[in-house]
Amino acid sequence: MRWLYFAILTLVVVILQTTVVQVIWVRTPFGYVGPELLTAVAVFAALHTRSRLDAALAGWTAGFAVDLLLSGPGMGLMSLLYMVASVAVHGVREVVFRDRAVTQMVLAGAFCLFVCGLLSVYDLLSGVLDGRGLGRQLIHSTGVAAYTALVTPVVCRVLERFRRLVAPAPSGRKRR
Repeated sequence: MRWLYFAILTLVVVILQTTVVQVIWVRTPFGYVGPELLTAVAVFAALHTRSRLDAALAGWTAGFAVDLLLSGPGMGLMSLLYMVASVAVHGVREVVFRDRAVTQMVLAGAFCLFVCGLLSVYDLLSGVLDGRGLGRQLIHSTGVAAYTALVTPVVCRVLERFRRLVAPAPSGRKRR
């Protein structure tokens, strides 16, 4: 992994997430629902890194950027959740076709549900949410995960053009 370029990519995605992407968020009864581009970047990095450590560090970096955007109670939690989810995605990359849109959608949706679900449980345990709020938050998280899953193949297609710059070809099978 070329970390300087990955850090620049993460910064660009944070800028896009906080400016341009806000336009495509949709208002629902459970809150605004939209794509999380940093999740798509973390999934792409986990699918294309050479080692589990690189996937963990890329996930941690993307999660740290999310932590900086949220900057509330539980600072650092998103870094850990993104890191664990990235390692999980890296673990299944040899048994999936990583260039297929359906694969990217399923992995991004599962990634987002895992992260948002555990964040909701943390909020429940820390007293930020009650039982009713947890249900609403989980429905909201499902909407964000679905939207992120739909956008992830487009993000991965764009990032594929920069893959050699950010993450050289992984060891092992290339097209799998």
